[in-house]
Amino acid sequence: MSKIKQFITFLIISNLLTLIFIAYSLIQHNVYQDRYLIDEIQVPLVQLQATIQYQAENKWKNPELISFQSTKIQNAIDHVMRESYPSNGKLSKREKSNLSQIERVLRNLPQNSDYAVAKWKKADKQNAVAFEKTLKNAGLTKNAEVLDDRKRFMRQCETVAKESARYMKGHQQE
Repeated sequence: MSKIKQFITFLIISNLLTLIFIAYSLIQHNVYQDRYLIDEIQVPLVQLQATIQYQAENKWKNPELISFQSTKIQNAIDHVMRESYPSNGKLSKREKSNLSQIERVLRNLPQNSDYAVAKWKKADKQNAVAFEKTLKNAGLTKNAEVLDDRKRFMRQCETVAKESARYMKGHQQE
């Protein structure tokens, strides 16, 4: 009997350890997904705000840097929005809509291609400055602290999406 009790005890302990490992893996996976949003979208948006501000202050010497940063963010948003992306189901419809709106704004900026640098017109520069102000209003600035807080970042995205949608709507009516 003692061998059976030992075996049952062993099975219980091994099953508990397996459950703990699975729970830990799931938690780590969620943390990784949130880190991706922060590292690949929030931080580049902050860098984009600083780049636009720098270009505006320095007579638009290298606006293609804005195009490069914009493309980087668009690719990250595309990646997150794919159905196959693990945290896609974690995003609410509103969060997906906000990210899509940000991506639309970025796609309206001049885009570099593999073989050519984007040409920036006066209207493009004005759009970039308007977007930079929107990023500032949302708290996505080089002087703001970038926190590992997915919910806070999603609220910032909502602010950017709403303000940029208003700007784009008003800009189209002109």
